[in-house]
Amino acid sequence: MKDLEREKLQGFSWWYLKDVLPRKKIAGTRYHTPGFGLAAQLFAAFAKEAMERLGAEQGEAVVKQAVQHFGRERGRSIAKAVMAMGKPLSFKNWLIYSDISSDNFGFLPNIDNGDLVLKVRNCTFIQAARQWGLGDYGALYCKYADHAILEGYNPDIVLKLETRHETGRDYCLFRYIMKQGDKQGSDGAGA
Repeated sequence: MKDLEREKLQGFSWWYLKDVLPRKKIAGTRYHTPGFGLAAQLFAAFAKEAMERLGAEQGEAVVKQAVQHFGRERGRSIAKAVMAMGKPLSFKNWLIYSDISSDNFGFLPNIDNGDLVLKVRNCTFIQAARQWGLGDYGALYCKYADHAILEGYNPDIVLKLETRHETGRDYCLFRYIMKQGDKQGSDGAGA
């Protein structure tokens, strides 16, 4: 009897389900979408629905407000954890105690005139949104989130962000600035 027919006729039993764990182990993570990717798909689906129902301009305004609220809350949460350890709200501590694994991003770091520059090629967030054909909607998160997270954590940290969506390149460029002299001419705000 085929599995689907059996389930419909007999339901489940422990004997029937006995091979689930060993077979999951064999399958590994091949069929998994990383948690950050699932969040991307949820976000992009929501953004698409908001923009279709409210129109592009009003829909994006709602999405922007929600993403910025979410980002500031994430930043505040990271700041609270760092301060609870008696540590300063430095950029270094933000990197160490951030609430997301750097495994979600394939990046090349560089120090340029005292700024940290990250060239992010592999991003599970945008890849997952693109898998569902929702890359343009996923890009709205990228446009507003990172500035808001830093604003919630420590507004003295400036981010200049060039996203792949704006430039057409196959990577995003994050420039984190703390050195006072480098902040001149940098608004650091999400569009």
